[in-house]
Amino acid sequence: MKSTLLCNGAAVSAIAFASAGLFAPTLAGAQEAPVQSSASEEATIIVTGSRISRPDLTSNSPISVVSADTIRLSGATSVEDVLRDIPQAVPGIGGQTNNGNEGAATIDLRNLTEERTLVLVDGKRFVPFNKDGIVDVNMIPAALIKRVDVVTGGASAVYGSDAVAGVVNFILDDEFQGIKGDVQYGITSRGDARTFDASLTYGTSFADGRGHLVVNGGYTKKAALSQARRSFSRFALGQADLQPSGSLTDTPGNISDSFPTICSQADIDDGNCYAQFSPNGDLGPLQGSFNFNPYNLFQVPQERYQAHALFKYEFSDAARFFGRVSYIDTKVTTVLAPSGTFFFPFTVNLDNPFLSDQARSVLAPLDTDADGDVDIAFGRRTTELGTRDSIYRNKALQFVGGLRGDITDSLNYEVFAQYGQVKRRQQYLNDIDFAKTQQGLLVRDVGGVPTCIDPSNGCVPVNLFGAGNLTPEAGDFIRLDLEANDKTTQFVTGAFLAGDLFTLPTASSAAGFAVGLEYRREKTISRPDANLIAGNSPGFGAQSPIDAKYTVKEIYGELRVPLLEDKPFAEALTFEGGLRYSKYSSDVSNLVTGGTFGNSFSNWTYKAGGEWVPTEGVRIRGLYQRAVRAPNLAELGEPRTSSTGDLENDPCAGSNPVGNAALSQLCLDTGVPAGRIGTVNGPIAGQINNYVGGNPTLTPEKSDTYSIGLVVQPRQVPGFTASIDYFNIKVKNAITQFSEQVIVDACYEQEQDPNGFFCQLINRNPINGALSGGTETGVDASTLNAASLKRTGIDFAVAYQFKISDDARLQFGINATRAIKAEDQPADIFPSYDCVGLVGKTCLRPQPKWQFIQNTQLDYGPVSLLLRWRYIGKLTKDDIVLNGADPADYVVPVIKARSYFDLSGTVRVAERFELRGGINNLFDKKPPIVGNDYGGTAENSGNTFPATYDPLGRAFFIGASVKF
Repeated sequence: MKSTLLCNGAAVSAIAFASAGLFAPTLAGAQEAPVQSSASEEATIIVTGSRISRPDLTSNSPISVVSADTIRLSGATSVEDVLRDIPQAVPGIGGQTNNGNEGAATIDLRNLTEERTLVLVDGKRFVPFNKDGIVDVNMIPAALIKRVDVVTGGASAVYGSDAVAGVVNFILDDEFQGIKGDVQYGITSRGDARTFDASLTYGTSFADGRGHLVVNGGYTKKAALSQARRSFSRFALGQADLQPSGSLTDTPGNISDSFPTICSQADIDDGNCYAQFSPNGDLGPLQGSFNFNPYNLFQVPQERYQAHALFKYEFSDAARFFGRVSYIDTKVTTVLAPSGTFFFPFTVNLDNPFLSDQARSVLAPLDTDADGDVDIAFGRRTTELGTRDSIYRNKALQFVGGLRGDITDSLNYEVFAQYGQVKRRQQYLNDIDFAKTQQGLLVRDVGGVPTCIDPSNGCVPVNLFGAGNLTPEAGDFIRLDLEANDKTTQFVTGAFLAGDLFTLPTASSAAGFAVGLEYRREKTISRPDANLIAGNSPGFGAQSPIDAKYTVKEIYGELRVPLLEDKPFAEALTFEGGLRYSKYSSDVSNLVTGGTFGNSFSNWTYKAGGEWVPTEGVRIRGLYQRAVRAPNLAELGEPRTSSTGDLENDPCAGSNPVGNAALSQLCLDTGVPAGRIGTVNGPIAGQINNYVGGNPTLTPEKSDTYSIGLVVQPRQVPGFTASIDYFNIKVKNAITQFSEQVIVDACYEQEQDPNGFFCQLINRNPINGALSGGTETGVDASTLNAASLKRTGIDFAVAYQFKISDDARLQFGINATRAIKAEDQPADIFPSYDCVGLVGKTCLRPQPKWQFIQNTQLDYGPVSLLLRWRYIGKLTKDDIVLNGADPADYVVPVIKARSYFDLSGTVRVAERFELRGGINNLFDKKPPIVGNDYGGTAENSGNTFPATYDPLGRAFFIGASVKF
């Protein structure tokens, strides 16, 4: 029997533990993995992290293995449901994310963002779902996964760009034989958040065992779960008192300004003066805010169809064809509260018949030029139009094919090519048309009939002054549905040659090498409609058209040299190294201005390290790696686009600048209108307007990763393996978008110069000086090379299994991470901040010091039971540590540690029939309730962090599979 190695990642080891449903460390060599016979009596050993074909290859990087049994026993219907819990990652965007979800599920290793995690399928890049170059892991067929290798740390010398935080490699089962049907249903103890998953897989050999085909089809559906369905999330709560709060864009309609007859002097001084319309059109004091929580979701509805085919055929030992075709069609819908005017600037004529005499008298002082019109910052929720629904339809197609084979007994090769594309339709429903709303607000009385001053476009007079005053006809006139269509394509081709070189006199194994070439082309075209381009939609913002592409040509080599073998205090001493040269060329067409930009750059990536086995069962490993991440197509090609960002404090708001002449003048110089000092409104619900955009002159960011670890597998304790690894990742010249708070603080606290770089990024509302308003208002947070990032920590992994009796086996496994530093420095002029153990407006994604998953599994005859313990360490509000805020400012200054327990099991009812079921969140543990303004917009929702903690509560699943 011949062994063929598919060199796709770090060495697979301790597979016996992984296949038992444990998160197992990489401990032993790949030769100890169970060997599966193919139709051609050929054993396939898939190796991750190197292209050197050596059956004794072991990993010198930390790696966790997630098996197919783990995925099945967890009740996961999507890959994201399992991977978001591994301690090496923080939750990315997924099914629990409503605001900010683009209809995908992502992986974020080491809290370095999704762009810095490379996703592979059988060692090959998977096509990204959008212009950001990020892979939607829900497009990967869970039913075909044999295992998932999670390799943390830089790996660009082997795989190229993006492998800064690590690599997630999905290994598919291309040896499946027979027919297997699988179905699963899930529901919470409250009778909601239903999930359904079904798949059918067929595998067969042909041509006397020289060929093998596996075909799989699957369907998944997840039902929506509204935040109104959970008592802790029915009302938007404030972080300071956990009392109902919400948005000041409310149904009656609010005007932000200084109204001495309506607001107290204290509210005017603090910039918190709002006048609210009553149903009869009068203006009075603010009576409350809009509760948007019941409209938002804890589980976004999703429907997914998948079809995959894996094919291989052996012409001879020298030519073995392999191929894969994947087609995925996903539909994800997110729901937000009804749209509104969101304090965009509007002009209203004082003789508007919808205004009461009292309202005219309140607004009259704003008519400073006595032309009969007033400009107002107006916030009115258009509940009459229904919720804002975003429908994302992604259709992905990928082809992979190639040849591999043996040239000699010690020399092998591979050539391959792949093409993938994602067509993406984005529909945004039930917003309002800003231009038509403005047109409909300019109304005069003509013969007792309210009539639009400008009757074009079939104008219908719009009455937004008070709840219930917007007629269906007016609503239809201002209603706006939008659409954007994107297409992202990826083409990759390459070849490598690997084999043996020389053998040193001090060793018995030959040195291994691999050399190769690779070419990759990525292209994206984004076509939003005219209203999105113009920013004519207050509720959905703006999108810019993009036409960008880049190509990369690469050459690489790897070397692994056994230096000592079978010597005293050196059972093995091995060196490994790698080197890759990459040449990039980008081409960006600005579809707004018509300009074309090009850029080219090159870089080297490399690795060096090795392992030392002083005695049998003990291995010390270490590795240094230089990795890169080239700018993605959005970072290169997206024009400046208005959007929404987060801000905790505006130095120009309220009474902040009063009595401070220098700050007052700087506020005036950066856009606060004269006479507005002391009355500028602060951020609304922690949000302001911003701008995002690309930069065609960006260059790749670079990272240095150091890791050193100890692996123990003592012969005296059969079935026991353990590892401990220290990692240190530093990213320089990182592509970043400065947070809005960083920009504002830099302008008003450090530069203090209206012509300075950061002050020039601030554009204030021309009416009231706030940072919320129309598309002319916002903080420019476009991309640039400026940041430095650092992540250090320790990974622990232990697995132990032993027999209780001839029919019973008990297994324990734990995978833990102790984060030491998660340090970011936005630019050289700023101090760095460490987010380990913190969360909030600066540290957006929760990063506890300790995280682990512990599994205990009992196998007894046809029955397997698994108890999983998920632990999330405590978190402190970042503003307390980073800015010295008073803990009393928050009801929950510290989020206590959380533990979740899941119980699941399988039973083989018959030889070909298996039942499984389980209870996730066994003890119905509620998430921590911290308030809706505690953290970032995408991460903090429903008064908690729904991607980190479980907002659904106790949930059940039951499934069955039958194989013929």
